[in-house]
Amino acid sequence: MAVRRLDRPERVAAVRATGLLDRTEAPGLRRLTRLASRLLEAPTALVSLVLDDRQVFASQVGLPSPWAELGQTPLSHSFCQHVVNDDRPLVVTDAREHPLVRDNPAVDEIGVVAYAGMPIRVDGQTLGSFCAIHDTPREWSEHDLEVLEDLAAAVASEIELVRAAQHAEETSAVVRRILEVSQDAYVSIDADGLVQEWNPAAERLFGWLRDEATGTDLSKLIVPEELRDAHRRGLDRVRETGTSALAGQRLELPAIDRDGRRFPVEFTLQATNVTSGQPVFHAFLHDISARRAAEEQLRRQAELIDAAPAAIIVRDPDGTIRFWNQGAEQMYGWPAGAAVGRNIHRLLSTRFPTGLADVRQALEETGSWGGELEHRRSDGQIVVALSRHVCRPATDGGPVEIVETNTDITGRRRAEQAREESERRFRVQFHQSTIGQVIVGLDGNILHVNDAYARMVGRSANDLAGYGVILLTHPDDRDGDTDALAGLFAGEGDSYEQVKRLLHADGHAIDVQTGVRLIRDADGRPLHLIGIVQDITEQVRAQRERDAAQTVLAERNEQLLRANQLKLDLMGMLSHDIGTPLTSIMGYGEVLSDSDLPPALANLTARIITGAHRIDELRHNVLAMCQLDAGELSAVRQPVKLVPALRDAVDAADTEVPITCPEDVTVLVNPAHLRQIIVNFLTNARKYGGGATALTVTVVEGEARIGVHDEGAGVPDELRSHLFERYTRASGTAAEGHGLGLHIVASLAEANGGHVGYRPGEPTGSVFMLHLEIG
Repeated sequence: MAVRRLDRPERVAAVRATGLLDRTEAPGLRRLTRLASRLLEAPTALVSLVLDDRQVFASQVGLPSPWAELGQTPLSHSFCQHVVNDDRPLVVTDAREHPLVRDNPAVDEIGVVAYAGMPIRVDGQTLGSFCAIHDTPREWSEHDLEVLEDLAAAVASEIELVRAAQHAEETSAVVRRILEVSQDAYVSIDADGLVQEWNPAAERLFGWLRDEATGTDLSKLIVPEELRDAHRRGLDRVRETGTSALAGQRLELPAIDRDGRRFPVEFTLQATNVTSGQPVFHAFLHDISARRAAEEQLRRQAELIDAAPAAIIVRDPDGTIRFWNQGAEQMYGWPAGAAVGRNIHRLLSTRFPTGLADVRQALEETGSWGGELEHRRSDGQIVVALSRHVCRPATDGGPVEIVETNTDITGRRRAEQAREESERRFRVQFHQSTIGQVIVGLDGNILHVNDAYARMVGRSANDLAGYGVILLTHPDDRDGDTDALAGLFAGEGDSYEQVKRLLHADGHAIDVQTGVRLIRDADGRPLHLIGIVQDITEQVRAQRERDAAQTVLAERNEQLLRANQLKLDLMGMLSHDIGTPLTSIMGYGEVLSDSDLPPALANLTARIITGAHRIDELRHNVLAMCQLDAGELSAVRQPVKLVPALRDAVDAADTEVPITCPEDVTVLVNPAHLRQIIVNFLTNARKYGGGATALTVTVVEGEARIGVHDEGAGVPDELRSHLFERYTRASGTAAEGHGLGLHIVASLAEANGGHVGYRPGEPTGSVFMLHLEIG
């Protein structure tokens, strides 16, 4: 039975390797989930990484409790597992009717009704899904899915960035550990000569502890006094020019330790640039006193042959080294002091063409042997040596000794192997490449073609051999090929690139990106042409679709501009054309109400005044909503006595409600905004709670808390978290409204430095709260 993609170990390992399962939410992922929620107007958006037993939310917006706190769900509650297992998007209009997910517990327990999820792919593995969720049925438009797909690609890029940052941290830790255990002293200084790093080996070599050395001028720690001026001048030149003449060179200089002991050190200086533009210098140093002594001894012993370019070694028949010249040191990396007295075959791990016994037999019978050997240098590299062994009487009168002369021919052997390997790699790359490649003779006929190119044009590689390459080009594009080739042969360039069309065997055209290079011989004469051909049919199609989408977007922008102008015209009409006559209606109505009218007329007048106040309230709400959408809602706060302001709001709401408020309370608020908020709360209490029963004010920790109480049915649990969001309305009610009032008062409160809230009444009803700063 095939393993589901969901359960494949390599995919699960890739999810764990992101480093996002046990870490805090990445800021970049947080921004993307918020963006998805806003653009798609979806209350919930998730970055879901799917394991083989659960899904973990690397980022989330709008997820209800307790799932938001848990940050994960079992696969039993996962829609995203289907996106991963099928490796394709999953779009659900109503999960309660969808055969794949209608039995999923997430429908009832989390409220997943409408769902759209896109695969998150990183390095060829589908790690999870980037999804948008709605708690009501929804038809997802093509635009919605395109936006979600683009954001899913951005999520994948963000995951790669997080993983790269984690890898960089791990690499840095490894480097620090290497420096700690290195046997060579490691020192780094900035352009001013101040020590930046000083490893334990440097402490042992120079006697200064790291804490003592860091931040100190290096010249005062290890540079002999007579060299300090030169050291400082060199740093001055680096600061002026930005480059170092010594960087990359192997250097040997005298140094001093904490006790003033003078000794030679060897190091290679390297320079790296930091973000400030100034270089930082790094060096591994080691004491070469013992090597210097050995070199001096070797110089005295081998004065006559040290100038020889080859390695000259004198050894006993059993392989014990008695003499080791400078050429041997350079060839094998071992100083004479380390080599003399040791067995040459074990020291150099000698490999013989036919075995050591054959070499010994030849020396015994003829006194000499010659051939190729393989030796291993001190740094582990293999050296191929052309070796000549000759027996001679020992200088001390003892048994014979063998003079071994070795010439390094590694470069020649490697060049031969490299040429063979290069040819082999080219053949492998040419035939196994997924990008089409073709070699064309100067006569225009195909010499060689790989399988990718053959598949691209619908033919076999054998059929294309000897075929005229121009015949594969679309007739309308052949003139362009001819002009470009003429430029190559005329020496106007070595290569060219162009986009053109090839003809498939079945007759349809293929859009391709081609790169053509003219290969010349050592004398500059043309040999043949190499072409690299990549199928870009899908890219060209995608570009055409993007161009069409941009045209549609421009049209939609124009529609939005017209709609915005209509909104501005509406604001002007509400503010002046409706506001002015409405003020007259309310004024004349109040004059009439103060008159001694018959009961019937008095009742009609009261209705006129109530209706006018309702229209005025709606007018203010619409104006505030327009200002809020335009980002122009602001408030000029001023001290306002709360008791008279609340009485005014109660009168404006045309209601009667007891007010409990300390007489001396003053708040900082825009008076008109305060009136609009309280009137809205009172109006809502009349619509949904049977009318306000109390208006209370308490002062707590420097703020006034104004509560409008009612004894209605209260707000349903599922509605409370969305109560102050735009277009939120209770279902199953006959009260009129558009779900904007509470959203507007929340925005007005925020503009005045306060906030609004809701809590259930005791034992029934609701309390809508306004919190304002004490003035």
